[in-house]
Amino acid sequence: MRPLKLFLAFLFLATTLSFSQERALIQKEQQEKSSDLESYPVDVRPYLEKFNKVNGIDEKKIGEELQHAVLHKTTGWNFTVGSTKNWFASDLTSNAFYSTSSTCRAVGTNCYVFVEDSLWNTRVNQTVVDSVMNAFDSVTPANASKGIYQTDVDAFGKVPNVDGDAKIIIFILNIRDGYTGSGGYVAGYFHSINESLTYAYSNKAEIYYLDANPADLLSAGGLQEGMSTTAHEFQHMIHFNYLPNDETFFNESWSLAAEVICGYSLFSQSYYNNETNHYLLDWRSDDNTLVLNDYSRGAKFGLYLYEQYGTSIFKNYLANKVSGITGVNNCLQSLSPATDFKTVLGNWWVANYLNDQSVAPGLTKWGYNYSNIIKVTPKTINNPNVTNASDAVYTLGAKYISFIAGTNLSINFNTSGSADIKIKAIKTGASSKAVEDVTPGTDYSVPDFGTTYNNVSFMVYHDNQDASSQGPFAFSYTSTGTYENKPIEIAYDTQEPAGILTLAPGDSVAVVFDGVAGCKLDSISVALRQAGSVYGGIYGAATSGGSLGGKILAAPITVTSTISTKPSSPYPIPWPNWVTLDVRSNNIDAGSPFVVSFLVEGTYPATNRVMITDYESTASYHSFFYQKATGKWVYYSDSGNPGFIFLNLIRAYVSDNATGVEKVIELTPSSYALDQNYPNPFNPSTTIKFSLPKKSFVTLKVFDVLGKEVQTLVQDERAGGNYEVTFDATKLTSGVYFYTLQTDNFLATKKLVLLK
Repeated sequence: MRPLKLFLAFLFLATTLSFSQERALIQKEQQEKSSDLESYPVDVRPYLEKFNKVNGIDEKKIGEELQHAVLHKTTGWNFTVGSTKNWFASDLTSNAFYSTSSTCRAVGTNCYVFVEDSLWNTRVNQTVVDSVMNAFDSVTPANASKGIYQTDVDAFGKVPNVDGDAKIIIFILNIRDGYTGSGGYVAGYFHSINESLTYAYSNKAEIYYLDANPADLLSAGGLQEGMSTTAHEFQHMIHFNYLPNDETFFNESWSLAAEVICGYSLFSQSYYNNETNHYLLDWRSDDNTLVLNDYSRGAKFGLYLYEQYGTSIFKNYLANKVSGITGVNNCLQSLSPATDFKTVLGNWWVANYLNDQSVAPGLTKWGYNYSNIIKVTPKTINNPNVTNASDAVYTLGAKYISFIAGTNLSINFNTSGSADIKIKAIKTGASSKAVEDVTPGTDYSVPDFGTTYNNVSFMVYHDNQDASSQGPFAFSYTSTGTYENKPIEIAYDTQEPAGILTLAPGDSVAVVFDGVAGCKLDSISVALRQAGSVYGGIYGAATSGGSLGGKILAAPITVTSTISTKPSSPYPIPWPNWVTLDVRSNNIDAGSPFVVSFLVEGTYPATNRVMITDYESTASYHSFFYQKATGKWVYYSDSGNPGFIFLNLIRAYVSDNATGVEKVIELTPSSYALDQNYPNPFNPSTTIKFSLPKKSFVTLKVFDVLGKEVQTLVQDERAGGNYEVTFDATKLTSGVYFYTLQTDNFLATKKLVLLK
């Protein structure tokens, strides 16, 4: 089953702009007053699980039946264009089967394309049908001479065949999923019921359902989303032919890999990067929020296996018909040279943080080939002197602790004798990188910390897949070193420059920085396109209204580059034209959010520009752009790279405000907070934000006016940081509801209003 790739809560104004050299951008408003919501695809798995339960459908039984099936038909369907057929489909709201009329609109090499009659020439036309057939039969973004069908078959294996026909039926219809004009919808699905020869409502055919309402197959973006979904769901069909009752994590991971193998974009990395310390195989299909983390984790794991071992790892896994970790382990041990699941998992965790294939000579195990990989975000520590810090790790989970300042680091980990908790040190510097094993209970020293290596991160992980408990398993650490009050970098970008925006004179670019308690602003650093100056200011973040900036903290400011040669594309790594401006004399308190903004002057290349990059994110946005023509601050998403937004390459550096006091500064909120949902009133979805100053077990629930729980949005351990979740009230009636955030020592409740 396939959920959304990009989850945005509001419907924003969309306009296309030009992007230097190669891309187009879609403009999106920062401030949106309308309560209309964007449509987005959601996970169909919980729908089908409930549907099967209500209707007594036993997938295990169907799978056993499939393994011993005699062909239901021997001559195939032999449909032609114009053939009509009533197909069974699933109403995912009433949990009942229904029959709907359709007409065959295309016959391809590997497919029949049927369209629900009610959609013809309204939501679907012949151009759409031909495009779907072409993508399935002939061409994908990854291969101009191979379609989804052959790509998936080559990568995963044979398709089941209960109907005696080699062609797959692609049925384009309005999937009945409760969609009412906004919010979530099911983009497509494979239902195993149709592989049964005995269930009354089985179509007894290899059939795949593709949505066309609200999915917009008439648009290029909507068609690409639909075909990415097709690549995903077609793998599920193949998977069912071999392992109908496989571990959900591996089934979904293989399907998420199928999207990339066919050349479609990788599922959002951000969800997993915020929850690396979680049981690998967990699949929370009953929670539409947390299951996104599971999809994200599965996508990155599937991508890693694909890049390391090719498609043979997936095909062999299915052919061997041994499910779960044991099946993966069998495949890995049959390789030359042989390896095992634990080793691969450990390397994957390193790659997610380091993403550098050159560190291990001759090996690629610690990095990816895929572009735009987003590294996981560690817990950062500025002071190397830490005494008996307590933490915990889950089974088949990993967490990362980074020391980013100081010298001569020494650390000792206490794992209470647990052999399942392992630690690796990941050391990075300007010209050196290294990965080393760390032995618990003994001092691990990095005497060249602060010289050769400016960052030493520790990856603590639990790799016993046979553990009887998912944890958490406690560990602690004590470290010493020389404390240096060096500036801490605050950066919301992790990529090299992608180009510049062709903004108009009088426009502005800005980055909103979160405050860091107890710190002052030391300097700002800006990536400039060429030699020359840009002019701007530093402001306190506005608390209301349509402006980003409030009180003037330093203005005007000038950042000037004297670089002799303008770097050309492809841009060098690292970018050579970062310019730093010291602002210590302005004595700016960085304890509260602040804004750094620069004016766009003249035309390019006569005047300089701030570089931008793109970044995959579903979190809060920090980069904004002021349009003089409209008088509005906006942010931009990359229409050529769905799920990515553009960021201004502006960074800030803050220093400890205390004198003679050694302390740890972490870039996390200073206190617990529960924000008012937005929009409010809403229909049918709204966003709820909350902040945690430290690792906490969090419960976020929604109640009706009688105190009855209507939905659990969060119920797990979260690291300190800022979070946002979406509450989808599609199935609820209008009225007043309450949402409550509870941790060990914090409780807050706020009211929200649903207006339909």
